[in-house]
Amino acid sequence: MRKHQLLAIPFAAIFLSSCAIISPRTASREPEVRDVPFQARQNIDQAPRKRVMVLPFLDDSSRSKSASLVAREAFVRALRKTDDFLVVANTDFPKDVSTYLKNGEYDLEAMAKIGGGMGLAAIIEGKIIEVKAKRIGDEVGLVRQIRARVEGTVQVRMVNTKNGNIGLNETRTADVEETTTRVAERAFSDRFLEEDPKLIEAVISKAFQSTIPRIAQSVEKLSWEGRVALIKGDRVYLNAGRLSGLQIGDILKITEEGEDVYDPENGSLIGKVPGRLKGTVEIVSYFGRDGAISIVHSGSGFRENDRVELY
Repeated sequence: MRKHQLLAIPFAAIFLSSCAIISPRTASREPEVRDVPFQARQNIDQAPRKRVMVLPFLDDSSRSKSASLVAREAFVRALRKTDDFLVVANTDFPKDVSTYLKNGEYDLEAMAKIGGGMGLAAIIEGKIIEVKAKRIGDEVGLVRQIRARVEGTVQVRMVNTKNGNIGLNETRTADVEETTTRVAERAFSDRFLEEDPKLIEAVISKAFQSTIPRIAQSVEKLSWEGRVALIKGDRVYLNAGRLSGLQIGDILKITEEGEDVYDPENGSLIGKVPGRLKGTVEIVSYFGRDGAISIVHSGSGFRENDRVELY
């Protein structure tokens, strides 16, 4: 190998290692801009999606936890199908949500104070109350199909993060007829059917999903809002983007954080008064997982954490 080729190898290694060190730092200085489709919502009249958080479902019984997990997953899927909600992961909450469990339920009022700062419109709690089953058909044999009628009762609570009030507290009951397979089962009681994962999941999922129209109706009354995440030069970066339903070309108004107003009689929080209008911005692009880049349309004095609403 020639002498100049040997000398080139260390220099090339130094150059490549320098790139590996410098590139991540350089890339992290600017938000990641994402190339996504233009249409963020189905029609121009559709409001941005409300951010909600669905807590892990509760079940005080000794039955398998898989029922509450499956029921929550089905519930979240049904919420998303409405195209009115953006479901925020529980891991995005600043604190472990399990620390808010008190006497068999979540302290939703305490969680609402933090959720409001995250831009959540509401926090939803689901709880399995009771499951009853009765067989209505039974085959003969070692491996046989048993048809059962199952009834499940659930409770759903939802807190409005704007004022900390429980905006929804409903108990719903649903029933299904479902078939399950039993192998060498000698029990003559219907009790064992109430522990069957397939039967439980079917009826509990149905009961929880029946509450979604009422949830949608309650959340629809709440105004959508986002926050200013970063200001850099003439660009204003927002904490909501395409997933939230913000459309390129949307005009949004930016206001100061409003003050809390309390009821003078009982001291309960009524809500926030609107803050001072600072100006307007226009969405021009997206960045990150669900962020938007905007340019100033009017006004000045914008700051991080300022409130953002549709104009």
